[in-house]
Amino acid sequence: MAEQPDSTAISCAKALSSFVEKGKALLDLAEKESREGSCQEFVRQKIRIERKQSLLGLIEAGATLYNSLSVKRKKDAEDLWSKNTNCAALREALQDFKELEVQWDAFLQRLDDELQLSPKIHNVDHQSKCISPDTPLIDARTGETVTLQKYLGRGKKILLVLIRQFSCLLCRLHIQDLQKNQSSLDADSVQVVVISFGCQEGASHWVQQTGCQYDMLLDPSRKIYSAFGLGASLKKVLNFGNMLIYSEYVANDMEFPRELPWIQDDMFQLGGNFVLDEHGRVLFSHRCQSPIDRPSVEDILSAQ
Repeated sequence: MAEQPDSTAISCAKALSSFVEKGKALLDLAEKESREGSCQEFVRQKIRIERKQSLLGLIEAGATLYNSLSVKRKKDAEDLWSKNTNCAALREALQDFKELEVQWDAFLQRLDDELQLSPKIHNVDHQSKCISPDTPLIDARTGETVTLQKYLGRGKKILLVLIRQFSCLLCRLHIQDLQKNQSSLDADSVQVVVISFGCQEGASHWVQQTGCQYDMLLDPSRKIYSAFGLGASLKKVLNFGNMLIYSEYVANDMEFPRELPWIQDDMFQLGGNFVLDEHGRVLFSHRCQSPIDRPSVEDILSAQ
């Protein structure tokens, strides 16, 4: 007689099937809405965290999946599934899960292709190159026009942290990590400067919410972003694997910040970390491949 699957395997299969059903519904709706108007309009109006039926709804669905399995991380869920592969229903649900991942990422790639949003990968080694110190920027706190020249020639290295949208949770956590390790940065004579492409009102709100003590400069024309080869991508931000990692934060009772509805932002801009010496020469370059991809303080300091 064939071995009967235990209750854990059956529960896994049910939870996974429910997640796949929700994910397919979100993807079907997104594909339908993307065909009803321009891709630009779809991206701007339909992919929003407050819209439960948008693609971002997969984050909440993933958190529900983890809670159903009594786990907090994707890896823990995968470990649980691997221990119960004797269950046919679970194997079938896992196959559907993998097919959904392929379809999900293919849809995002299509949008990237249509919008020409693939990240700008330049064949330039930014290491040992110089960035123009004369690019006009705006001091987020005072509104004054400044340049990077203000920070050069003072015997310090400058860590430029180019953030994504103001409501990016991962950017905020990265800033918190830097502030937590301020003594290590000070010991290596590294001054942190945050750069955003957003407006001053949004920056003021961000500084107030985060309590960030670092200098913050605004690059509304994204000249610094472009100089470092940072582009934008739906797939790199919303791919299936990333969405399930975002779900981990929700499962751990962390809330994604809400954007200010009257301020235009760009969810799909990618960020990066760059260290300049006092002459403006690039010592360290890290172009983020996704919102999750930020270097640790140890990586930043050891790579100089």
